[in-house]
Amino acid sequence: MKKIVLSTIILLIAGTIFTGFAQSESYLKNRILLEGLYIRNLGNFGDVWSNATGGYIGYSIAFPDHNLLMMRTGFINNKLKDDLNTQEDLSYKDASLTMIPIEIGGRYYFINNMFMPFVQFMNGLNIVFENTNLEGQSEDKTMVKYAWQIGFGLTINIMDALSVDAGVNYQSNFYQHDAMNTGFEYAFGIGYALGN
Repeated sequence: MKKIVLSTIILLIAGTIFTGFAQSESYLKNRILLEGLYIRNLGNFGDVWSNATGGYIGYSIAFPDHNLLMMRTGFINNKLKDDLNTQEDLSYKDASLTMIPIEIGGRYYFINNMFMPFVQFMNGLNIVFENTNLEGQSEDKTMVKYAWQIGFGLTINIMDALSVDAGVNYQSNFYQHDAMNTGFEYAFGIGYALGN
């Protein structure tokens, strides 16, 4: 008798869990997304600016068939390579390079469920503020440069309106023709769904 009761309880719990995964409600909704990011810079640009940190705030609009249109802006601060940030090398003293990205793009979600893997493409403009160029010459400069990125990630819907995102992107900012600002971006975010 104990085996029958225990088996019935296990089947009821398993049925409840699997019914939750198989529900027909759409998890793909309009969202506000806050993301933190870390960028590992590569190439000639990475020889001076080793990495960057920052964040995005964005709004996304859900479309049928697994598509999400995204618009976002943020702030990215590049970190000077440690060996250039020494007292002996005064050319890079107090060097800074920050960016404000303004981007539009989209995601394609493979499934519309609690766990939603995606591919993503973003493009737009970076407003770049620098006080020292790659050669170490001090000059305050503001530039507007094209930027794009492509990557993949996963959205996990924790509750009806709350989700977490994690993603990896290859990104390229057209900083200058012989030193493209390329690198790998690692992002983690929290999303809040709007509407039903």
